[in-house]
Amino acid sequence: MLQSVVCLACCAFGCGVAARGNSPASWQLALRLYPGERITERMYENDKTDWKLPERRLERFRKAGVIINEEEHITSLIAANVVSVVDGIALLRGTSSVTSFDVPRSHTQTSQQPFMSAVAPNNMSIALARIPLEDAAMAQLPGTPLRLGEHWQTRLAVITNLGSGHAVFDHEVMTLDNGLLEIAVHGVGAITGTEYHLPKLLPGTIDLVGSAWYDPAAGLIVRESYLVRNRIIKPMDGEDSGFDERLTVDIATRKI
Repeated sequence: MLQSVVCLACCAFGCGVAARGNSPASWQLALRLYPGERITERMYENDKTDWKLPERRLERFRKAGVIINEEEHITSLIAANVVSVVDGIALLRGTSSVTSFDVPRSHTQTSQQPFMSAVAPNNMSIALARIPLEDAAMAQLPGTPLRLGEHWQTRLAVITNLGSGHAVFDHEVMTLDNGLLEIAVHGVGAITGTEYHLPKLLPGTIDLVGSAWYDPAAGLIVRESYLVRNRIIKPMDGEDSGFDERLTVDIATRKI
């Protein structure tokens, strides 16, 4: 999650709360980190983006050797220490390393960098105004305990590979299996930012669907898996023109 390594947005902590009487158990999804703890995370992304143009125009670019169908495989590894926790704000210091493989160009690139981040009890970064879409899926955790079958919604400013915008996420607490709480996530939104100088194609659309698995004992979201579809498409000569991105994201996080 290099784009938001400074917020570790896919880390969440909380505790299971047993409801009184005959009511089902409920869970408080809230950050719970302690000084000295160490967190590791691995994120794998398969990112495919197709350039859309009327076919007669696209053919000219193909003949010129322009790559029309981009594909990149990205593996991000993060190791962080909890330096301190003050008034619920956790300060994290660590290192991220990223390896990306550009499929059509058969080129591999690696990078490594240190980072520091501060995260609030509701799993929101203190510093970031916009959160990478895949990390925003489980950001802004609810302030009240939830039972199985209950929902909560968030609306966040996000950044995608095609530009910035806003997304609304619906979360449903699905099942408790083998000690893990499964949360279904569906996000929809609009790409409205002009970072990539494509104003004539805006607004674009955002769609994310998947699940996260929360470990109440560890106080951590230990796994996330999402399918993302981002599009900025407009009709041109009766055909689509723009960019169509399909992204799969798998994240595994643990305390060691």
